[in-house]
Amino acid sequence: GTGKHVDGDITEPLQGRPFQAFVQVSAAPADGSAGEGSLHVLPGFHSAAVHYFNLTDRPKPAGGFTPLTEHEHPGLCSPDTWVPVTRLPAEWVEMDRAGETPPYSSAPGARSLDGVLKALRGLAKELRGMSFSPPEPGDYVLWDPRLPHSTGERDALSQQDRPRQVFYCAYTLAANSHAALIHQRNCRETGLHPSWAPSAQARKEQGRDYVAAPLTPLGRSLYGYSDGTKARGERVDKAPGRRCATGGSCGGGGGGGGGGGRGGGGGGG
Repeated sequence: GTGKHVDGDITEPLQGRPFQAFVQVSAAPADGSAGEGSLHVLPGFHSAAVHYFNLTDRPKPAGGFTPLTEHEHPGLCSPDTWVPVTRLPAEWVEMDRAGETPPYSSAPGARSLDGVLKALRGLAKELRGMSFSPPEPGDYVLWDPRLPHSTGERDALSQQDRPRQVFYCAYTLAANSHAALIHQRNCRETGLHPSWAPSAQARKEQGRDYVAAPLTPLGRSLYGYSDGTKARGERVDKAPGRRCATGGSCGGGGGGGGGGGRGGGGGGG
């Protein structure tokens, strides 16, 4: 698993990925157990993230992968503040149909650290008391980048007889993203993992036998090569205006988009 962590900058979340998301490919456990690697989150923390760190002596997550340990954040790591990701609860769907919204979390306005944690525990308890429906294959799950999340304890292995499969969608804003595009291109061409990935995995794919995968026209756009930069190993076809990577054919690819909510995350079918 990834361990409990935050990705990105909680003060300026739009400087990195404005949202995080994946498409569920395999079926998630019906009981929401963590042993399979399903996503668990700390609901409501995104709205109180800056306030929480202002009340502690811990540095604010300022980009990349920031682990949350029981030693530094015992209250946040307590099991009673975490819940498995679920489809939108039926209770919330009915409220939406009636033109109503759930009350906002009181965590951002709490006067003390204990008050913030009490509010977070209350929201988690409320969610656990609602109908639970795990993500199904094809569901689109998205969450606020300030929201702590985990797919299990660090280095823990799956306890299921089948692998967990999801398709992660990670996008950045088009404006002021040139440095990020250069970094992503370098990672693709060298096998180096992105800076936001756990450091233990940073060079796992690098080696003499690493070969960058061919890119389709959509892949070129996603990596930012559409600005005229030539990808490593790329050749230009004789047909004008069409580029392919050596050894591959030009085809298609995919991605996604989304937003946030009271709990900081949600799913769709």
